[in-house]
Amino acid sequence: MNRDIQEVIVRTSVISNSIRYWLSIFGCILIAAGSSNVEAKDKDVVRIAMSTTPLSSPFIIAHEKGYFKELGLNVEIRQTKGGNLALKSVFAGKADIATSSEAVVMFNSFKRDDFSIFCTFVTSDNDVKILARRDSGINNINDLKGKKVGTILGTSAHFFLNHTLLMNGVSENDVHISKLKPQESKKVLEEKLLDAIVTWEPYAYLAQKQLGDKVKIVEHDRVYVETFNAITTREYANKNEKKLVKITQALMKAVQFIKDKPETTQKIVAKVLGKELHVIRNTWSDFLFSIGLNQWLLTSMETEARWAINHGFVKAKKTPNYMNFINRAPLNISAPDKITIY
Repeated sequence: MNRDIQEVIVRTSVISNSIRYWLSIFGCILIAAGSSNVEAKDKDVVRIAMSTTPLSSPFIIAHEKGYFKELGLNVEIRQTKGGNLALKSVFAGKADIATSSEAVVMFNSFKRDDFSIFCTFVTSDNDVKILARRDSGINNINDLKGKKVGTILGTSAHFFLNHTLLMNGVSENDVHISKLKPQESKKVLEEKLLDAIVTWEPYAYLAQKQLGDKVKIVEHDRVYVETFNAITTREYANKNEKKLVKITQALMKAVQFIKDKPETTQKIVAKVLGKELHVIRNTWSDFLFSIGLNQWLLTSMETEARWAINHGFVKAKKTPNYMNFINRAPLNISAPDKITIY
């Protein structure tokens, strides 16, 4: 009897060990499968580093209205303060796509060549403004001679100032150009530290609203057209062309919504960016939303690059070939008629 009991105990032990073994194997399979699914899901997310400006509105609308989702895209928007930081996020592997101006592309083109623009989604010839103290005697561009003018050095605002002076026959050497932090726009004018400032929105509008009749906008010829673009690395573009095609399709749908319902758009943008509605509304007419890749984008970057070289902002003797920084493939599939680059 004792022998029978022992045999039962042994058999039970063997069976128990066998069950534990297979359960552990099954558990490992489940864990591995779960891990694999998480990794696949993470890889499927399109991470967009979006500059927190109304210029990024097409991305905001495409996300908020569900246009990305409709096309099967799992998009994650990560807000960044400025296009430069947005592009840095892409280079650091923290984002897949950045929204930024062509000036940021130009400056980075002297450092690396593994990235490209796959579409422009907005342009503006009045995002950068000249705001002068009313008692400074500045009424036009020629009046800037001998005046103290602040701008954000080495940026599109600085390029705009130099280019505007040139087009009006004013030497930049005749203007005292100094560094400006855009968030200090009101302070430097109110305390009469500068005669005028050259900055982008919403800083010009906010300073003008706060200072009222003490300042005035100086009209210019609008010779500089700023662009905001969708940018990614070549590696990501080569591996994810279908996703980029869908991104451009969603952006086109968003642009149409923006054109059809500007007031609704402004409310959505103000909410997402955490801005007061009047700030968005009063600068809205400065933007022209449209998806494309235009020849003057190349011309702008080439002109800005020569300016950057001549002013010592970059250490180079010749400009890069900006055709190498344009990826026409996604737009060529979704809307070939929107490409005018030749």
